[in-house]
Amino acid sequence: MTAARFTCMGAVAFVLPGVALGGDARAGNPGTDRSYGEHIARIVCSACHVVAQDQEFPPILDWPTPSFFDVANAPEVSSLNLQRFITRTHWDGQKLPMTMPNPELTPEQSQAVAKYILSLRGRFLTR
Repeated sequence: MTAARFTCMGAVAFVLPGVALGGDARAGNPGTDRSYGEHIARIVCSACHVVAQDQEFPPILDWPTPSFFDVANAPEVSSLNLQRFITRTHWDGQKLPMTMPNPELTPEQSQAVAKYILSLRGRFLTR
């Protein structure tokens, strides 16, 4: 396993406990506000995915993961299947190939991230 794989897992584990994803950090209802989903994605998901065109840092992984733009434009994507993927598709630290680490989001946060991803439909990443 490469150092980047460990780093990604460490980044998610390190970021989540110390990050205020609620309270003043969110605008509006967390389950319905697209900007709250973008806020979460920039903090939690950007270590592995391109989540926004103006993302501060590129993903740290050695191998490509789908950008949120690619995910949004996949024909089969829906809010429900995004929420299921976010909450249920997790790497156990042993199996390879590696899947997504557990972001440990609440259902409302998963819903907000799914709403943000779907808001990117029809937009494409320019490099």
